[in-house]
Amino acid sequence: MHHTGIEKVLYGVEDLNAAKKFWRDFGLSCVAEKDDLAVFSVKNGATIEVRPYGDPSLPPAACSETKSTVREVTFGVRSNEDLLALKEKLASLGEVTVDDAGVIHAFDPLGFGMAFRVASCETIETAKIEANVPGNTQRLNQRGQKFHKASPLIMSHIVYMTDDLETQKDFYADFLGFKLTDSYPGRGYFLRCADANNHHNVFLLDPGKGQRGFHHLAFELGSIHELFGGGNNMTRNGWETMIGPGRHPVSSCYFWYFKNPCGGAAEYDFDSDVVDDNWKPQEWESTPENFAEWCLGEGMGASLLPSTIQQG
Repeated sequence: MHHTGIEKVLYGVEDLNAAKKFWRDFGLSCVAEKDDLAVFSVKNGATIEVRPYGDPSLPPAACSETKSTVREVTFGVRSNEDLLALKEKLASLGEVTVDDAGVIHAFDPLGFGMAFRVASCETIETAKIEANVPGNTQRLNQRGQKFHKASPLIMSHIVYMTDDLETQKDFYADFLGFKLTDSYPGRGYFLRCADANNHHNVFLLDPGKGQRGFHHLAFELGSIHELFGGGNNMTRNGWETMIGPGRHPVSSCYFWYFKNPCGGAAEYDFDSDVVDDNWKPQEWESTPENFAEWCLGEGMGASLLPSTIQQG
């Protein structure tokens, strides 16, 4: 199967106004808005759609204990032939529906909504990052860029908490053809779409507490400076850090997670590993040190800065 990455994520939310404010502050562009929905876009055209959690058009949630959560993630595929093959394959496991736009809708074995469509996201072209190091001057007589907010480029990955890890992993890897990038044996699997170079597009995590639900959605940024600028902007606007900033050893990226009124968290990340079929998957021990090389637990709000800075 030639799937390419995340194209759309659909949320059902308890507070639509809070959801709209969150995504605007997070740096997404609002491309459609009505009384009962809003659609936001990242730079490559992938979208977030938010609707009231009681909207009858929404797919059921995998976990009914929370009102605000992800209801469906849409992945792109290369061609109509891929779409037809997926429809036939998924139909062998259960009900599959096709909407008026030709998008295929189904559920994974644990009840998480999923959809597939011919990929429409654009390839992102970004400016070269200019960083000065001794012996390699890339920016002469020019100040470094400062960011007052972030503008996410792509949605890179989604994370589910699972109480049936091996069944869900087998579905994505063996049945759908996602590729294993890295793993915490018995604890979690990092999986990428077959035609994607992201370190992972789906991470399946067993917290060991019988939990099932959505954990977070990640967004790739263009520089470490943008990550800090975006994180500080979210903090100034009153959004609470879940954890970060910090750096993951497994995918090498810098991160900053914010609690999301749509459910779970939204993650800024930067400088993730880019992989292809020559990548050698590694098994990692599930330890705090392997989750984060370093991190802050409370963000970088004004309350954490020494009050005497620049005061003599």
